[in-house]
Amino acid sequence: ARHILAASVSASSRVASRRHMGSVDAGAAMEKIRAAGLLRTRGLIGGKWVDAYDGKTIEVQNPATGEVLANVACMGNRETADAITSANTTFYTWSKLTASERSKALRKWHDLLMSHKEELALLMTLEQGKPMKEALGEVNYGASFIEFFAEEAKRVYGDIIPPTLADRRLLVLKQPIGVVGAITPWNFPLAMITRKVGPALACGCTVVVKPSEFTPLTALAAADLALQAGIPAGALNVVMGNAPEIGDELMQSTQGQKDYVHGFNSCWQKTDGWISKHCEKGFFGARWECALHCFR
Repeated sequence: ARHILAASVSASSRVASRRHMGSVDAGAAMEKIRAAGLLRTRGLIGGKWVDAYDGKTIEVQNPATGEVLANVACMGNRETADAITSANTTFYTWSKLTASERSKALRKWHDLLMSHKEELALLMTLEQGKPMKEALGEVNYGASFIEFFAEEAKRVYGDIIPPTLADRRLLVLKQPIGVVGAITPWNFPLAMITRKVGPALACGCTVVVKPSEFTPLTALAAADLALQAGIPAGALNVVMGNAPEIGDELMQSTQGQKDYVHGFNSCWQKTDGWISKHCEKGFFGARWECALHCFR
């Protein structure tokens, strides 16, 4: 019995030691992220970092240890409405830029993501829990969407359609539709944002992103780098916190034109109601997680 007790105490000591080491490593990692200027805890609306209007915050925890990494703004419908208004205002200038000008800003964003990939991967590992190697892989993967659409921005071609009447000419021009809402999940906190924001910005739309309340820090760091790259204030906005309120506002707003939802079962229980009320057409993509495009 004493032998078993000793083994148990020894095992407990090792676990405690590992946890202590983990907290020290996490602290060093957070200092590195903070030194790079990438630890943001407030939402991004109109190019400004803002707290929740009622002052509420939510904890972002390390899923491996339960340690609180940061307290971020817990936003709701009012902040989301202002973010949509900001995106709608900026749309009229961002969409008027040439595809080449938008491409240059997106390319700079890609370069900044890659130059800070270690800090982004550390942040992702801390708040989401995936191994560092996999987190680095996601940064590469996520940045590749920005790189791809930075080039595709210059190749949004129209069409000339053969007319049925001799005195007619039929042309198809592709134009940005307006404000895009993007609701993203916790499991890929960078890549699921860049794959939505990249094409939207490339073709001239502006975006309001709602990252998961469990993993907002990576999204906020990526948005900070977008500002540094020259993406104009209001073109990319980030709100997080009260998911039902934010989602309702994104779907109900008359200023929004397209919503892109990516999430799990609990998300679809909510979006069923949104779709029937606010979407003219939409489509789902089903895997273990689902994507929805909703056009209004």
